[in-house]
Amino acid sequence: MYKVIIIDDEPWSREVVKSLVAWDTMQLTVAAEVESGTEGLQRMEEIQPHIVITDMRMPGLDGVELLQQMQARFPSMKLIVMSGYNDFVYLRQAIRSRAVEYLLKPINPDDLNAALARSIQELDQLQTPWNTTHVFTDKTVLDRYLTYRRQVSEQLHDLDGASVLGSFGKLEQFLRDKLPSVHDGAIVTQIAHEFIVILEAFMADNDIALKHLWGDSGDNERSTTLVWNSVTEVFEYLGRYYTNIIEAVEEMRKNRNRLKVSDVQSYIDRHFQDAISLETVAQRFFISKEHLSRVFKADTGENLSDYILRKRMEKARELIAEGRQEIKHIALMTGYPDLAYFYKVFKKYYGLTPGELRKGGGPFSHQ
Repeated sequence: MYKVIIIDDEPWSREVVKSLVAWDTMQLTVAAEVESGTEGLQRMEEIQPHIVITDMRMPGLDGVELLQQMQARFPSMKLIVMSGYNDFVYLRQAIRSRAVEYLLKPINPDDLNAALARSIQELDQLQTPWNTTHVFTDKTVLDRYLTYRRQVSEQLHDLDGASVLGSFGKLEQFLRDKLPSVHDGAIVTQIAHEFIVILEAFMADNDIALKHLWGDSGDNERSTTLVWNSVTEVFEYLGRYYTNIIEAVEEMRKNRNRLKVSDVQSYIDRHFQDAISLETVAQRFFISKEHLSRVFKADTGENLSDYILRKRMEKARELIAEGRQEIKHIALMTGYPDLAYFYKVFKKYYGLTPGELRKGGGPFSHQ
């Protein structure tokens, strides 16, 4: 069975989560319930759970800090985040690269069970029921390993390929010296997977498709199906793919002046529900907002801000007409955490309120 920790400072909320899942049927067990992120990290060290379900607003160490700590210390654990209405859009963006799912309270049972099913599927692919921290029985050795792992993550984000390769070389030698079982295929495979998780998260942050990692190599399956037999093989592999992705990001930034408006449109089409704007899109494509605005308008005849608004309003109209979601949820799903502001924008754009549309109001009067 896979072990689960539930983190929420409200006892009734933890009880709700427990009541929504057929734990035995899904081969899951609630290994611990805790009230804070600080206590959650302590129990993770002790229990080594496979899945963590956590609220984002808690006393002490909140969900964002917990996310950062988990990414550094437990990159293989699966994370499912619960969030209240006021924080949903912001938090969804904050955890995009790390969580299996982000759920809006009150929790929908189908969404929670689907998220758990995805977590189980990913864990099954690993086929390794333990975490690398179990490999290091000496705390000093474990701390050194975690330091190397953190350095590699920082060097990756700095696009410092030479330092990444240097750290991998030092870590390979360190493992040879300190870990007698370093030639165990299962152990080195798990170490590799942890560094692949870091790389995949970095790719998600930079909006790079996984095909850039696996497609070029001819590997048709995801990283979790790969197996290595030696520590040398692992770090040769990691060095090659870390370097490839760093070069891809550098090339993307180098080409910022050769902007394709179609790429900008595709990006907005995927992210209009997030807190994006002319400024954030310009940052994403590493150009000035003035240049982006000018090129976008010249190519499309539409202001970029108007394009974002149109995409949001069209999606909102579609969801309201379907009638399956509450309007406050639709507002969140289209980038408006403030329900009153959503009503105001929608009325200005279409000439009638979301409620009037749902009740079968007259034809749209496009503003």
